[in-house]
Amino acid sequence: MKCTKRDLEILEKQLGRKPRNVVEIATRCKNTNPQVIVTSPILEKKDSVGIFPTTFWLACPELNYRISKLESKGLVQEIQDEILSDEELSRQLEEAHKNYANYRLNLVDKDRLEELKSNNYGQYKVLKDSGVGGILEFDGIKCLHTHYAHYLVDKINPVGKKVDELLVEEYGTTEIEECCVDCSSSEED
Repeated sequence: MKCTKRDLEILEKQLGRKPRNVVEIATRCKNTNPQVIVTSPILEKKDSVGIFPTTFWLACPELNYRISKLESKGLVQEIQDEILSDEELSRQLEEAHKNYANYRLNLVDKDRLEELKSNNYGQYKVLKDSGVGGILEFDGIKCLHTHYAHYLVDKINPVGKKVDELLVEEYGTTEIEECCVDCSSSEED
């Protein structure tokens, strides 16, 4: 979905800073505000190139807050243990990581990828081989936010699915009512 001027204003409020490298809005909340954004994996700097492996960024402040509360209860490790103890869920997690990496690679022009491969193989390898949130070991979980953002875009992520279930269990829904007021732009289109 195209990112409009209004979206950028809302994203600035949501993130508390000007958004960078936004490619598009991947999902929107029920009030059409940005919920998950797609970010470009290459961050051009003045004299260098930065790699930004977090492709799907959860922009909704209320979902971020609620997921942080889950993380503070030690649920990253608990979910990781649960998934790794189940062969099918482990396979699904590995597939989610590969899906994420492939999506990220497809955001970069082929010539740019070849240039990176030739001039900075380490950065190319991160783009090509890292999974959700830039993780290199596919049996681990960095944070629940990145997995949930991926799940909202593509329902294949088993960690994101578990987070969704926990949000429903804890809050009764994943539809955020109160967040939408905070996200609304003060200007009308």
